[in-house]
Amino acid sequence: MTSMKKTCKKCLLPTDYLNIEIDDKGICQHCRNFSKTEFLGPEKLLELVQEPLKRNQSKKYDCVVGYSGGRDSTYLLWYVVKKLKLRPLAVFSDDLFIPEIVYENMENTCRILDVDLRTIKHDNLKKCLPHHLKAWIRRPVPESLAVINVGERIGYETLVEETAVKEGVHLIFGGRTPIQEEERYKSELIKLSKSPGRQGKMDWIMGYGKQVLLNPALVSNLFCLKLQYKEFTVNKWKQKLIEENDLTIVYPFYDYVHWVEDELEEILFNELNWKLPEGKINSSRFGCEADTLRQYLFYRTLGYNDTHVDLSYLIRDGQISKEEAKDKLEDSLDFGEGYIEYILNKAGVNGKQFIQVLDRKYPETA
Repeated sequence: MTSMKKTCKKCLLPTDYLNIEIDDKGICQHCRNFSKTEFLGPEKLLELVQEPLKRNQSKKYDCVVGYSGGRDSTYLLWYVVKKLKLRPLAVFSDDLFIPEIVYENMENTCRILDVDLRTIKHDNLKKCLPHHLKAWIRRPVPESLAVINVGERIGYETLVEETAVKEGVHLIFGGRTPIQEEERYKSELIKLSKSPGRQGKMDWIMGYGKQVLLNPALVSNLFCLKLQYKEFTVNKWKQKLIEENDLTIVYPFYDYVHWVEDELEEILFNELNWKLPEGKINSSRFGCEADTLRQYLFYRTLGYNDTHVDLSYLIRDGQISKEEAKDKLEDSLDFGEGYIEYILNKAGVNGKQFIQVLDRKYPETA
């Protein structure tokens, strides 16, 4: 499966990307308006962490790092240990859809860095994924793909903070980068108005309501409906948890340190002995299987997914040429139908039948 869509002349965003505006030179507004982030620098980062460190009540840990096993959080863990010289506790939210190679990379990384790894398993995603997949395939449109991963976010958004409170730690590190800010199309899709100027919560709620009216099966399971509500409002009670316990959350690669892919991969493969799945040449996006499935479904229904967005950012940032990005994109879009069918079966649906329905609705990705 390859992408043959016409794209912006500078990046990989297709000309039918949500809200894209191509000028007469064939260049999108994301490229025209791009300006490199002015990072505050590692010295400012060190200054920032001093105050929460003074409030630390743990004798064993200086901080907690949200650790997904992906490349960003792995690089973050390395940075906290090697550059900031702190003693982190790595907290992993295990949604039970994690490939074995991710566990291996995590355990190996923590051994090399001499970091404790605390894995917290939860089955919310496992309980709801079968229902949401069976409901979604009744009307397989990209707008309602937001419900597919319900149960995953509630883990990684709160378990890290709850662990920090239990340990008496007030400093938390997260791996968010400016690249992830570019992936807004997923949340904008479900809004009633797709206009980028309409960012209000009500527009999102009305868009969600429209999808429910068109496909009532999305809310036919009471447990999953409650979990949808809890997850879609998670930021509110996460913020309450932060304020009540005086927690400080820092994203080094968002505000302070420039995230550079070549440097990251040098650390992953040469210092931390990272391994890739067989046949893969790209270090990105082989974590949670449910997320891999959702990326596949975005690609099948839209013709693009997060990888198009991420690589386009790296082109604008001067880290990679468009030709190099195309090679990485080709590798990332080779999901392997057998692997997708395996994930679907593991999730509790008939993978072969699911893909057959999808093929009838979306016979090919142009």
